[in-house]
Amino acid sequence: MATQTTMPKRTDLTVGPIGRKLMLFALPIIAGNIIMQLYNVADSIIVGQFVGSDALAAVTVSMPIMMLFNTLFMSLAMGANILIAQYRGAGDTDAVTRAVHSTFSLSFITGAIITAMGLLLSKPLLHLLGTPDNILDDAALYLMIVFLGTVGNILYMLCNGITRGLGDSRWPLYSLIFSSVLNVFLDLWFVISFGWGVAGVAIATAISHILAGSIMLARHVQGKYGYRLTLSGMLRIDKHIMFLTFKLGIPTAIQNGAMSLGMVVIQSMANNFGSNYIAANGIIQRVDGFAMMPMMGLGMAITTFVGQNIGAGNVDRAKKGTYTAIQMIVAIAAIMGFAIFNYGIYLMRAFTDNQLVLDIGIRGMRFIAFFFFFMGVNQTVSGTIRGAGEANVPAALAVINTVIRIPFAYWLAIVPLNRDIAEAVSAGLYATRELAKAAGVGQGNYMGLFYSMGISMVCGAAMVIAYFIFGKWQTKSIVKRPADAPPSANMPPSANMPPSASTPASASASASAAATAHE
Repeated sequence: MATQTTMPKRTDLTVGPIGRKLMLFALPIIAGNIIMQLYNVADSIIVGQFVGSDALAAVTVSMPIMMLFNTLFMSLAMGANILIAQYRGAGDTDAVTRAVHSTFSLSFITGAIITAMGLLLSKPLLHLLGTPDNILDDAALYLMIVFLGTVGNILYMLCNGITRGLGDSRWPLYSLIFSSVLNVFLDLWFVISFGWGVAGVAIATAISHILAGSIMLARHVQGKYGYRLTLSGMLRIDKHIMFLTFKLGIPTAIQNGAMSLGMVVIQSMANNFGSNYIAANGIIQRVDGFAMMPMMGLGMAITTFVGQNIGAGNVDRAKKGTYTAIQMIVAIAAIMGFAIFNYGIYLMRAFTDNQLVLDIGIRGMRFIAFFFFFMGVNQTVSGTIRGAGEANVPAALAVINTVIRIPFAYWLAIVPLNRDIAEAVSAGLYATRELAKAAGVGQGNYMGLFYSMGISMVCGAAMVIAYFIFGKWQTKSIVKRPADAPPSANMPPSANMPPSASTPASASASASAAATAHE
């Protein structure tokens, strides 16, 4: 199906000093996440400064919907990441090759479906969320253009996940640096020179994603990772690989879907506080996003690290890697929390000079800064559990966490808002609820939305740590190994994947063949 060569040794995370290996692998991911955040920040700054705060609110209110529709594709990419990392750790190049080709095929099909659904449902969903009329048209236009460019985002994200699973975190960074510079240039060109507003920002982002993905795709086609990506290979989907990818990806889809749906519900609550709060919250997401990027990067890195080591049968090294990552989280959370609390206002001023937006934003930002540690621990330990092949537990905990956050947001923000409005109307200060709401009555209760976020961060970290300590995540490896096989980073394919599993008739038949071969 494809020409194979030896997989590069530098991408092997099963050997070498844990701290150094993990950090060298994580740093490009962290840098890439920060640069990816720059995509959104550049959009927001340019829109906020050159179009206006209503346009900034339109971009912000679109984000939860966009993430909701991207969930399935991102989850399949995560499933492939885990699967490929374990096969890479086991040294099974043939299984890696089949996994990559099958994942490309599945993900492009999924991407086409997401694009079609996004185009059809963008405006109805914005209506359903109660998006203010003054930003509705811009928000719908932004979403539709972004969905038209979904193929570019898919191409980059898919290549990124596969390449990380193979142990290379550098080339995704290189391609992203190039495309980010182009994104900023196109943003300025389309918005300032052409006057395209939010449409120009969406078009610039789509073009940049396509180019980033094309750079990564070229490396897989050229055979830089021990195989050559071919069209004929993508036309043959391995049933066993498909089963495992869905087995790992669907729980992650549920997890991401629950989080995205939660964001949509929270956004619908936030819309009750008007466009100024929406704009402020959008700025907070961008600024705090920079602080969370290192922690998210470590979570992504530990997924691949644990995946490769579990595939190699080295559970102790996987655990030590997790403890090392948590130690890094403590330092990162302290530094980022201090920086955001004391200097976040200067970053916010890059987005807008609206003083009311700034006042709302800095208050919420300083509160969230105290909870970075809990977010980081959740990201890191969840990454460990997923990398081991247990995707169901992080998904279940994410759903529980969302269920916790939504009622707290309602009780702490919406209930006080409605109470204050009702009291103002009953006191005769305003003739109707609409007039009281338009006058800003009860708007100070927006902090309840941030309080609910803090509560959910603490609960999420506590639950995932409990499972890490008491659960059986270390027994969930996808790669089946002989019971008496010693840990090894470079086992031959025959020790990890029996020949009969290379073209299985079904997932169950493959599992049976593997069990027979290992007895």
